[in-house]
Amino acid sequence: MLSPALPAYAQDSAQQPVSTSQPDREDSTPAETANTLDVVYVTARRRTERLTDVPGSATALSSDYLQQRGSPRTARDILAGKAGVRFFDTSSPVNSEVSIRGSSTARATNADPSVGLYRDGAYIGGGLIGGRSFARVDIFDAQRIEVLRGVQGALYGRNAVGGAVNLITTRPQFETGGYVDFKYTAETEAVEGQAVANFAPSDSLAFRLGVDGVTQDDGLFYDRPNDVFFDDRDGGSVRAQMRYRNDRLDVTFLGEHQDLDVPGITYRVSIAPGGVFPVGYVQDPYEYPHSTAPTATQDITTGQINLEYDLGWASLYSTTMYRERKSDYVFDADGATPEILAQLFAEGVILVPLNGGSFGGAQDKTEIFTEVAYLSGTAWQDSVEWLAGIEYLTQTSEGSDLGGTTNPVSGTVTGFRGPLVVDYDSYAVFGSLQVDLSDRLTATGELRYTDDERSVDASRFDFASGAQIGGDAFNFMADRTSDNVSYTGTLAYRFAPDWQVYGKAGTSYRAGGFNANLGVPEQPIPIPSSYDDETSTAYEAGLKGRVDKFYVAVAAYLSQSDDLIVQRDNGCGATVPECPVLSTSFLTNTGQAETWGVELEANSQFEIAGGDLAAAFSLSRQDGEVTGGPLEGLATAQTPEWIGSLNLNYSRRLTDSVNLISNAFYYGQSGGVQELTAATPDLDDYQLLNLRLGFQIANFELAAFANNIFDEEYVIFESATTERLGQPRTTGLELRYEF
Repeated sequence: MLSPALPAYAQDSAQQPVSTSQPDREDSTPAETANTLDVVYVTARRRTERLTDVPGSATALSSDYLQQRGSPRTARDILAGKAGVRFFDTSSPVNSEVSIRGSSTARATNADPSVGLYRDGAYIGGGLIGGRSFARVDIFDAQRIEVLRGVQGALYGRNAVGGAVNLITTRPQFETGGYVDFKYTAETEAVEGQAVANFAPSDSLAFRLGVDGVTQDDGLFYDRPNDVFFDDRDGGSVRAQMRYRNDRLDVTFLGEHQDLDVPGITYRVSIAPGGVFPVGYVQDPYEYPHSTAPTATQDITTGQINLEYDLGWASLYSTTMYRERKSDYVFDADGATPEILAQLFAEGVILVPLNGGSFGGAQDKTEIFTEVAYLSGTAWQDSVEWLAGIEYLTQTSEGSDLGGTTNPVSGTVTGFRGPLVVDYDSYAVFGSLQVDLSDRLTATGELRYTDDERSVDASRFDFASGAQIGGDAFNFMADRTSDNVSYTGTLAYRFAPDWQVYGKAGTSYRAGGFNANLGVPEQPIPIPSSYDDETSTAYEAGLKGRVDKFYVAVAAYLSQSDDLIVQRDNGCGATVPECPVLSTSFLTNTGQAETWGVELEANSQFEIAGGDLAAAFSLSRQDGEVTGGPLEGLATAQTPEWIGSLNLNYSRRLTDSVNLISNAFYYGQSGGVQELTAATPDLDDYQLLNLRLGFQIANFELAAFANNIFDEEYVIFESATTERLGQPRTTGLELRYEF
């Protein structure tokens, strides 16, 4: 199912992109007939084509659509409610992640994501922490976000077992223009500002400069003992681009840097009555007495070259990217101060004394170099379209896990520091061939071969003495190699000019790796040092098409996984006397699993009360089960049974220079379970509504917004001892000027 987000159309209409990586606003192609949905172009198959022509399942979100929703600046807000997409929000972007079609999540581990993450077609995922979601700098000044559902292994490679998300940056345009955008959020006293300037001294040379920043003085989640906010943000990013083109060459150079304090690990203690806590213990919803101040930062530097060259008989495309990502976080491992725990023990709320000074954290510097180059062309009077390419990825992560306890009396620290170096090298060749079997029937084959090499050097040292500790379980060197062949085959039948049915089958794999944090000696469940590749095979059938101002897309799928990579924990927790600290998550392989689902997206445009209403509806039903191995019969974790959203955008001209603008965005989820265990909490059901109302006056736009307008309290993650709550209501103003 491929469906555009309807408000995006104005940007993408009447365009003929000169590059498969990024359509230009000023380049044009004949528009479709009047009073129809405008044309939207995507690069889902690494070549530019109409969204309606691609036999597959995806959503395209343009900058116009995001602006109408209030310019969300996080992956969580951008992907909210999209069919089949679950954003696993750990409260901090350093280890939150994206899941599609029930693909498994990695939580607080160093695993690669189960969804491929791309900037302009180049892979940016992976690393010890921070590599399972997009950073703020990635989202800044994005032209388009393509969410590709289902296995994408043939053209995109590693880790795209659930799908892929390709975020496309706006390149320099051959015109003068830009914008300035300010947003103020009252509840957090946050000020966000963005400014972009585009200028072209000639028809062959263009520049685009941008700056993004945020600072806040208040917060929604408060740590009173340390007088800090868990959700604090401060910092920003800068970006500079230069583009040159002539009759055959089109090349863009990009450099950017982000220096940002991001929200830290946020949770409250919530323990039901029983065991060590006979009457239970639950902290306030939004104020937590943590003894260790939460901190998290994410600094990113990127250099990138995008190139297209017309060879006459084919087009050459190349993306070269170097990316350095530094991430770190520190959090309280037992969720309370020693004084509070001592008081609870004296009152009989806790039956055994607990320390209250435990902490944990991680830091990581990941360097990624990626080169993707491919040729694309046609043959036999355009009845055959072909593509052939190569990819090289090298990634080095140097980091450290840490954990320990601070003595409340002496202030001395006991604990460990676990340095870790992981090297990853991957080589791949890929290609595709599309053949028109008739005027209506098209067959497409895609193929990829990948060779991976990965190594780890892990050690552990005592905080106080600096001596090496832990023995072979925590001090080891290892390496692993693997190769993979992934394919996709598709048949598409166009039974009307703007309608098609399709069926496809494909494979992908998720790269195996090493567990960085092997826990503590007291843990009930030992943590393995490594895990193998996960492989997936998926089948999909769909129908999509458009009639006048109405677009609909439906898809059904079945995915089967072998050597499923799942998240488990070492059995520690506040209610475990022999290991009363926050549990350590790790990854392991466990048998086979199946996920299935049905997805629907529908878009339309209407004229109502003298204005224009654009509506975009998204709904998916999905489920999954482990079908083999020690966890057979358990439901797959973090897979809501229902995910849905409705976006309504209404605009009306009041005078020649004044427009009324309004947006309502409703989204929610229901069903599913938290963990892959027999006794696990259910995922919280919730429904949220965001509203935005304002005016456009000449080149200015002023709007008021309210997110989670009914101030619903909902849980984004729950375990036996902890809860993470979603954001309460926020309100504010946004002012934008375009030139």
